[in-house]
Amino acid sequence: MKVFLNNFEEDDSFFSEESISKLLDECLTFSGIKIAQAKNYQIGISFVTTNEIKKLNLKYRGNDSATNVLSFGTNNDDEAKTKDFLLGDIVLCREIIKNEAKKYSKSYENRLKHMIIHGFLHLIGFDHEENDERISMEEIEKKIMNKISAGDPY
Repeated sequence: MKVFLNNFEEDDSFFSEESISKLLDECLTFSGIKIAQAKNYQIGISFVTTNEIKKLNLKYRGNDSATNVLSFGTNNDDEAKTKDFLLGDIVLCREIIKNEAKKYSKSYENRLKHMIIHGFLHLIGFDHEENDERISMEEIEKKIMNKISAGDPY
């Protein structure tokens, strides 16, 4: 999987395209998607300001509030997934994630990992609109976070 990082800063130095790719491989393992099947996936991960994520949330989700992470998937059909293609983008808000890390007594690094995992699970088809979907998605997030020694995200 090819990962493109945008607007990552010095306090995000614990992440590289390679380390995030490995993190996303764990997501694939726990979600049941074969890593070999996803080797041609390309994904963009960007940081934006609180104001920018609020505008994106309003424009694309109809919510007039800032949020920690948004995912924007491409609508490629399954046949296209056998070739190199952009799976989608994950947009993160550093300020909100840092505030949530403090609020939930988590390290910034682990909170950021959780938000990347959460955003990626949306890109590969997971959702949390219904209670059973939320429970399933949260269980996968917990398994991944524990596997990478990042603790319980909740």
